Amino acid sequence: MSKLRYLFLLALVISAGGLTVLVAGLAASSGKLDGQTAMAVLPLIMLASIAFRALNPDKKD
Repeated sequence: MSKLRYLFLLALVISAGGLTVLVAGLAASSGKLDGQTAMAVLPLIMLASIAFRALNPDKKD
C-alpha cells in the first residue's frame, strides 16, 4: 500500500470517528439522542469501518 493511500485512509478513519463522537455528544447534550440521530450517524460509522478494513487487508474474517 502506498504511503499516500495509507495516510488518506488513516485520516478518513480519524475524521469519521471524530465526527461520529461529536454528533453523538452534541445530540446527547441536547437530549435528542434517539433513533433519528442513530440513522444520521450510521453513514459515518460505515465509512470509518470501510476505511479501517482497507487499512488491515491481511486480516481474515
